[in-house]
Amino acid sequence: MIATDLQPFSIASDTGFLALLKELEPRYVMPSPRHFSRTIMPDLYMSVKDNVGKRVGAASYVCITSDVWTSSNNLNSFLGVTGHWIDEEWNRQAAFLQLRALEGRHTGEMLGEQLLSILDAWQIEGTRRGVLVRDNGANMVKAACEANLVDLGCYIHTLQLVVVEGLKAQRVVIDTIATARSIVGHFRHSAKATEQLKKAQELLNSGSNPHLPVHKLIQDISTRWDSTFYMLERLIEQKRAIAVYSQENEISTLTANQWNIADKVVKTLRPFQQQTKEASLSSATSAMIIPGYRLLRRFLEQSGDDAGIQTMRREMVTDLDRRFGRFVADKVCAVATLLDPTCKLQFFVNDEVNEVKRMLLTEALHDLEQRRQTRSSRTQPSVTSAATVADNTDAAASNVLDYQPVSSDSSQAPLILDTIWQSFVQSDSTSASDPDGDEAAFHEELRSYLAEPLQPRSSPPLDPIAYWRIRATTHPILSRCAKKFLTTPASSVDSERAFSTAGQINDDKRSSLSPKKLEILLFLKKNLGLKL
Repeated sequence: MIATDLQPFSIASDTGFLALLKELEPRYVMPSPRHFSRTIMPDLYMSVKDNVGKRVGAASYVCITSDVWTSSNNLNSFLGVTGHWIDEEWNRQAAFLQLRALEGRHTGEMLGEQLLSILDAWQIEGTRRGVLVRDNGANMVKAACEANLVDLGCYIHTLQLVVVEGLKAQRVVIDTIATARSIVGHFRHSAKATEQLKKAQELLNSGSNPHLPVHKLIQDISTRWDSTFYMLERLIEQKRAIAVYSQENEISTLTANQWNIADKVVKTLRPFQQQTKEASLSSATSAMIIPGYRLLRRFLEQSGDDAGIQTMRREMVTDLDRRFGRFVADKVCAVATLLDPTCKLQFFVNDEVNEVKRMLLTEALHDLEQRRQTRSSRTQPSVTSAATVADNTDAAASNVLDYQPVSSDSSQAPLILDTIWQSFVQSDSTSASDPDGDEAAFHEELRSYLAEPLQPRSSPPLDPIAYWRIRATTHPILSRCAKKFLTTPASSVDSERAFSTAGQINDDKRSSLSPKKLEILLFLKKNLGLKL
């Protein structure tokens, strides 16, 4: 309970808990809180850490996410690191690796040294060292450079920067959001007003009017754009109830034009919210960044009923290009997109198509050369029997027949970006190259892969690893590249979730926890499931 349910060490001496144990097993003697703190939890920590270490050590490629967190209780600062890999059975794996206390200024040089120290401690070295997914802070960018790590900015954080710039670009949008905050604040600071709003909702539901959900209003948070989206969405939902309340109470409500603006802002932000939710999934990879960028860009450029917010939408297009345009030429994102069976080459144009193929060829030949060197260094070459090959081939064929992509609920209306997706996926491209040796094998696999129909877009999106798991035998060169490039998470959300848990552990009642004990408790909370 201390590790899994975030209970304090003192639970071992709580009167009610001891009474329950006595009722269940009178002979059991509960260890003291100090024994849990100094012996049981550290021993369990070492056991789980050893298990995680074995799993990380067996991985051929490990990506990490990292961020810096400061506790609001004692202002201690920490660097958090999570690890991500695909195991031998093609299962996506993740573990929390470390919460390291920081002292002094959080400079890029210092953070880079800490990152390298953590990677070395987990023996993630050489070609096994994957991509660092980080936020867009200048110190984290510098840290990646200092540590000589291939890095990628968090997709969700970058989307937030685009949305925030858009919301600030037009005066009428700024004023509408400010008035909306004032309305929500009025109800959140008055229990009487909240009760009267509830009565207005019930009154509207008592007649023949459409059903109105009895929901409370949502206050946005300045650091999270999606909270502004949810605030406006909820206000629009409760527009009639607010109108009824305003007839009997003095409150500054939105004008007719502002209600119209709020509705258009919500419609504009909804695809960004869709992308944010998808990028938060554990299966989300860097393969979604280029398609997401081009889907959102086309959506914003579509002509429609956007009167009053054109400046906002234009600013968002400009900021999308500024922040995401370079990702099209980024190997981490481009090759991952090519190896996503729902995308392939559909989101590349002109010279980009040949360039991403060249990137993949370079990676494939490098991988083949490394494997060749590894085999030649062994004293006893491995021999695979014909029977084993036959068994593997039969198993692969069976898996292909069994494979069923996840499909979205046909009863739900298609999401906005799903419709735009279809405008991209009109035709497949194939490779006409026919060189010798390794290149010939690569091009044959690529030709076969590109000739297959695109996998359907689903909600939630299909994890591309499920596709490559069943093609590891038929497409060995591409599948090994997929195992590497589809490991990179789309965002650093895992680090942020770990910090959220750390905040729950280091609450007001446990604000005096030492940094080491906080790390132990967080590590166990996040990783104990890997041991069980």
